[in-house]
Amino acid sequence: MEIFVCEPLEINPQVFSLWLSGYSVDEAFRRRVDTEPETSKQFPDFQRLLRNETVDQFRIFLILEPYLQSPPTFLTQDLVQLPTATKKSLIEHYYAFDESVVREFFGKKLSTRNRKDLDDVSEKTGISLKSCRRQFDNIKQILRVVDDYEGSLVENIKTQFILPEHLARNYASVVFISHNRFETNKRKLAHLSFSDLTYCANQMIDRWTAGAEGSHAMDDDLELDRNFLQELHDLKLSLIDRVWIDRQLKYVVKDLRHKKIPPQTLKTMESSFKSTSKAVTMLGTSLIHSKDVRDFFVDVLEKIVEPCKQLALSKEDTANLLGSIASTFPECETAHAKHTGRPGPQENKWRYIYLRYLDTLTNCVLVLYHD
Repeated sequence: MEIFVCEPLEINPQVFSLWLSGYSVDEAFRRRVDTEPETSKQFPDFQRLLRNETVDQFRIFLILEPYLQSPPTFLTQDLVQLPTATKKSLIEHYYAFDESVVREFFGKKLSTRNRKDLDDVSEKTGISLKSCRRQFDNIKQILRVVDDYEGSLVENIKTQFILPEHLARNYASVVFISHNRFETNKRKLAHLSFSDLTYCANQMIDRWTAGAEGSHAMDDDLELDRNFLQELHDLKLSLIDRVWIDRQLKYVVKDLRHKKIPPQTLKTMESSFKSTSKAVTMLGTSLIHSKDVRDFFVDVLEKIVEPCKQLALSKEDTANLLGSIASTFPECETAHAKHTGRPGPQENKWRYIYLRYLDTLTNCVLVLYHD
């Protein structure tokens, strides 16, 4: 009988990483031997001791795993004595994820049935099935827990799962996409990366949710601000009116000339402005409907990015056009208010609502515009 004792307890980061990656004891042992071939040759007992340590570390990890699934409990448990810094490091690594794996989870319900079908995800990404399941379970757990809390999604994740800022922010975007069931699996979206989608999600969390700055609804980062979406929807008839579009076109063309846009490009922008302006407005005013929220990424590509590409407008051209629509909106609205005799106080409300929408949309369009 061989007994392996270590006091005080030490966690081997390399072995922990191998365990998280889904390696068996034998596989982890062989990889450790391969990293130290010279030591294995010099010391006859090295491999035996290395295997014993690997087995012991795996036993410790299995003991720790239930606690890692509840980080606040892990920090306070007394079963395994570890420095606080080590505990936080283990939590961070346990909740780390592979972007390629999580990208495959987008658009799917985090159900028991889908968990059983992770073999395809494992095969496609080259990540072990065990690791895929751990990542799936972590996201599901975080979504379940934060759904019970109001307030900042990022702060709730940091507090409830003891995660650093960058990882909590990534999880916030992941659970936001999962909670709102955004369509991300259509073929035309296949080229969009994890970073593309989570960037857009973070933009929406910061500006469009009930917990965003300026929201007058309940403080909730998971849900879109229904009052904001309703007010945006109510602007539709005014913003697709011919008089409004003709007036806005004049201001936009003037602004684009100041940007020294090439004549041919400017001509293209001017001739297509009516359809572009309507597409931008209609996409925003449709977000009051849950189905259109789910189709947001599809609609951005089909209604804005692809038409701009067909017009031979580059990413920079598209940025200039949307930027001019935003920067001239206040001036256009003031002129429209004078023309219609609309009360002054209403003016700022239009401006705030539309620019709250357009600033975020523009950021999303430019990220989803791939050359």
